[in-house]
Amino acid sequence: MKYIRTLTVLTGAEIRQNEVPLFRGAVIHSLGDHPNVYFHNHLDGDKFRYSYPLIQYMRLGGKAAIVCVEAGVDIIGQFLTDVEGKQTLRG
Repeated sequence: MKYIRTLTVLTGAEIRQNEVPLFRGAVIHSLGDHPNVYFHNHLDGDKFRYSYPLIQYMRLGGKAAIVCVEAGVDIIGQFLTDVEGKQTLRG
C-alpha cells in the first residue's frame, strides 16, 4: 500500500467560488519573480508542467484553502515559513 502525503491549509478568509483564481494569483504574486513551478505549473515561455498539480487552490467550507500533495507539502512549508517571517517583520 502506498501512502500519499497531503496537507490542507485552511485560511480564515471567506471567498466566493469565482474568487479562487484571484486567491491563487495573490499567493503566486507573493512569491516574487521566481516562484516554484509547483505553485502554478507554468514553465518558461508558453510551456506548462503537464502533471497532477501538487499545490491546488480551492474553496472549502466557504474559506480559501491550499491543498498540497506529496512534494507540494514540502514546498508549501517553505512558503509558510517565509510568510510568517514577513508577518513578524511587519507586526
